[in-house]
Amino acid sequence: MYRGGHAGFNALLYAPVVPIVTDRWSLALAVWGALLAVSTATVPDIDEVIDRIDHRGPTHTVWFAIVTGLVVGGATALLVGASPRFGVSSGLGFTFGFVVGTCGIVAHLAGDIVTPMGISPLEPLSRAHVTFDLFKSKNGRINRAVFLVGTGALLASLGLTIVSLLWVAPSG
Repeated sequence: MYRGGHAGFNALLYAPVVPIVTDRWSLALAVWGALLAVSTATVPDIDEVIDRIDHRGPTHTVWFAIVTGLVVGGATALLVGASPRFGVSSGLGFTFGFVVGTCGIVAHLAGDIVTPMGISPLEPLSRAHVTFDLFKSKNGRINRAVFLVGTGALLASLGLTIVSLLWVAPSG
């Protein structure tokens, strides 16, 4: 997949999470999660601009997903600790950021597994190469469709969640 396809795929996967996070914690945390999900969508492709890293090499592994999750979790813990708007502790903020950051990278890997080039997600422990060979990364129709569907789903989810907050009277 290309950038738009990855961003749309991550948006699509995060869309159903928005109302759950909002209901359990806060809209601010749900929006932060949406930003994280979409912004991590293309992080593994930093290997395209760093000459010393092979494309779909170390940045396309579960290990990179975990490291990214740790970094995103740490940043989220700092952010939520600095603002009561998020409605969670720094510890829960870390966990939330870790899960969203890790899943954001794993979603990218899933988007690359469906292409002929595939990935080796467990390298260096295993050189097993995984590909479903469904469509080429450069398939413009697929990338646009995934981008549009994912963006639409995330915007609809955010919009419906906000409307439900405005229309539903607080209990108690």
